[in-house]
Amino acid sequence: MNEPVSETSYNWCRSLFYQFAASGVGHVAISPGSRSTPLAVAADSTEGLETSMHIDERSGSYFALGLAKATSKPVILICTSGTAAANYFPAVVEAFYSGVPLIVITADRPPELQNRGAPQTIDQIELYGKHVRSFFQSEVPSDSTQNEALLLASEAFKQSLKPSPGPVHINCPLREPLEPSNTPFPKVAAIEISDKEEKVNASDLERFIEYEKGLIVVGPLNADFSACGKIAELGNTTGWPIVADPASSMRNGSHTTNCLIVSTGEHLFRSSWVKDHKPDVIVQMGKMPTSKGYKLFLNDVGCENIVCVDNLGFFPDPENVVTHRIQASPSSLAEAITNIHSIKEQTNWNKDWEKAEKIASKVTKELIESSIFDEASVARYLGEELPDGSCLVVSNSMPIRDLDAFLPVTTKTLKIFSNRGANGIDGVISTAAGISKGSPGVPTVLFTGDLAFLHDLSGFTALKRIGVNLTIVVVDNNGGGIFSFLPIADAEAVDFQKLFHTPHGLDIETIGSTLGVKVFKPENLKDFSTAVNESVKMNETNLIHVATDAETNVSTHKLTTANVNEALR
Repeated sequence: MNEPVSETSYNWCRSLFYQFAASGVGHVAISPGSRSTPLAVAADSTEGLETSMHIDERSGSYFALGLAKATSKPVILICTSGTAAANYFPAVVEAFYSGVPLIVITADRPPELQNRGAPQTIDQIELYGKHVRSFFQSEVPSDSTQNEALLLASEAFKQSLKPSPGPVHINCPLREPLEPSNTPFPKVAAIEISDKEEKVNASDLERFIEYEKGLIVVGPLNADFSACGKIAELGNTTGWPIVADPASSMRNGSHTTNCLIVSTGEHLFRSSWVKDHKPDVIVQMGKMPTSKGYKLFLNDVGCENIVCVDNLGFFPDPENVVTHRIQASPSSLAEAITNIHSIKEQTNWNKDWEKAEKIASKVTKELIESSIFDEASVARYLGEELPDGSCLVVSNSMPIRDLDAFLPVTTKTLKIFSNRGANGIDGVISTAAGISKGSPGVPTVLFTGDLAFLHDLSGFTALKRIGVNLTIVVVDNNGGGIFSFLPIADAEAVDFQKLFHTPHGLDIETIGSTLGVKVFKPENLKDFSTAVNESVKMNETNLIHVATDAETNVSTHKLTTANVNEALR
C-alpha cells in the first residue's frame, strides 16, 4: 500500500534538510506561506538547523546574505510560490556577483496547476536566470524518493561553494495536502561531501615578481583576517605598496605593520604626483575598487601590465585595460607566491609611496579636524571609536565613497562588509542584521545614507525577533548626495534638484522613535563619540542620526584631493 501524499512529501523534505544539516548548513531563513508548509516544517524540525522568520522576503533574503557573508557558510532561504520568490531577486543578484553562498528554495504549484490561472502561480523555472551558479527543478516530492532528496541537497550544497561560491536555486513543486503527518521520520544515511583544497598555480604571477615598481590594488573582498594577513605578506615579499579599498578589510588590523598599506589612493591616483610614479605592474585583487580616482588613473596614466586576480571568474575591468587574468582566490595566490619567494629589500619605489601616503594622510586629517562635523568626519572617526574586533557594514552610494576617501590605516581589527557585487542600496539594514547574527558577541555598526536606510525599513521587522547588537549610523542629507558629484549637477539646462537630488522630506529621528529604537542625534565629534560608545554596549538596536549637507560633502572631497595634490608638489 502506498504512503499518503502528505507523509511522502514530508519525509522527502525532511531528508532534504537532514542532508543540508549534515553537509554543514546551520541556518534557514523562512518567510511564511501556505505552499511552502512542508519545507518550513521540515527545516524547523531538523536537528542542527536554526530557523528565523522574516515577514518580508526581500528583507529575509538580505538577512541571509549578511549571515552567509559573516560565517562563510551557505544559508538557506525558503518562501512560498509566486511573487514571494521574485522578491528574493535583488539579494540573489548581489550574492551572485559578490560570491556569497545562498541556497534558495522556492515552493511551487505542481505541474497540473501550471498555466491554469491558479493563485500565486508564476513561471518559476530558472526564475533568477544567469544569476545563480546552478538551478535545480525538483520532482514533486510525492513522486520522488528520500534518496533523491539527499542527492539533490548534496549537489546544491556543493554548487553553492565550488568552483566559485554563489547562490543556487531549487524550485520545489508541492501537492496538497501540505500538512505533515505524525509518523516518525525514518532517518536515512547522509551523503558525505569531500572538501578538496584549492590548487593554485603561481607561475602566472611569478613572471612579474622581479619588477621593482609594482602596486597591489585590493578591491572589496569577502575576506577574513587570515586572508588579509596573506595578502599583506605578499606586499612584504614583493616590496610593493598595497592600495586598499576599505571593504577589503586590509586597512585595519595587525597585518598593517607588516607592509605598506595605502589608504589615500583615491587622492593619490588623482594627483599629478602619480604621473611621475607610474608602476610597471598592477596586481588587482577582488572586485573593482570603489575609487573613482583609480579608474581615472587607469585611463589617464595606465600601466603596461595589469594582472586581475579573481576566484569568481568575473575579472572586473570596466576600463578594458586588464592584460592578464588569473583564476584564483587572492589569499591562496598570495600564499603560493610567498611560499616560494624571499622578502625583497625596501626600494626607493616603496619609500616614495610611503612618503606620499604620510603626506596625504596628514593633509586629510588636518582638513577634517578643521571642518564642520559631517560625512567625512563620520567616516574617519568611526574607525577610531569602534571597539577592536567590531564589524562595520557600509552602504553603497556615498558612505562607501566617504570611507574610501577618509578611513585611515590602523592596527585596530575591523571586519568591513559592503554589498559591492551589484552596488545597489537595497537591504542594508537586513544585511547588517545578518552579519550581526553571524558575529555573536561582536558589536556591529551600519554606516548608511538616508535613502538606503528608508529603502529597507522592513528590515526592522526581524531585528527585535532575532535580537542582535546593531548600531545604525545614518548620515542624512535629505535625499542623497552621490549625484552631486556628476557633471550633470552643473548643467544649466537641467533641473538637477528635481531629477537627481530626490529629497524625501521625512523626519528620520521620528521614524526611529516610532520603530522603538533609542535615537542619538550628535552635532559634533564629542557627541558622536559618546553616542557610538554608549550604543555598542547596549546589546540592542540603536540609531545615530547625523544631519549633513550634500554640497558640503562634495566640497570636502574636492578640497581634500586638491590639498593632497598641492602638498605632494
